[in-house]
Amino acid sequence: MTQADSVHSTPPTNTPIDTTRRRFITIAAGASIVSVGSLVAAAAIPATVNVNSDPAFALIEAKRIADVVHGEACDALSEAENRYGVGSEEAEDVYEHGGPACDAAMEACWPLATTPPTTLAGVAAVLRFANEVEDAGMEWPNTDAVGPDGWHYQLRATMAAAIEALVKAHAGKAVA
Repeated sequence: MTQADSVHSTPPTNTPIDTTRRRFITIAAGASIVSVGSLVAAAAIPATVNVNSDPAFALIEAKRIADVVHGEACDALSEAENRYGVGSEEAEDVYEHGGPACDAAMEACWPLATTPPTTLAGVAAVLRFANEVEDAGMEWPNTDAVGPDGWHYQLRATMAAAIEALVKAHAGKAVA
């Protein structure tokens, strides 16, 4: 019968166990970081807060709906251009008819960048949604603008202000 050269299911018995103070402090620090993160989350979103009342979620939904309607208008334009030709009178009519949907989709962007969420969950949802839009290949308005006129600048400033307001509102409250 052939014998195994090593056992893969158990750790080697000749590996020293680090019982030093440094290892203990490292593990304790890691546990503390996790605990602090949990405390911050609990303090920032008390059980009595209904995150559904946060305007961020309604704004995200409004932008999603506006994008669907805009997408349908773009599809109709593409179909008209394929059927009647680019620049045809029929395609131009469809383009003009779809203009308001495009405008609405762009207008739905700004409230997301300028309305402070009222919960940390709302802040996270807006930031994740912003990345989701970009991951899908879509753009936000004025993304090339540097400074306060740019959409991303406004988004960062608004999210920072929202977080500061949440921290201030919940400072000193005991976590149950």
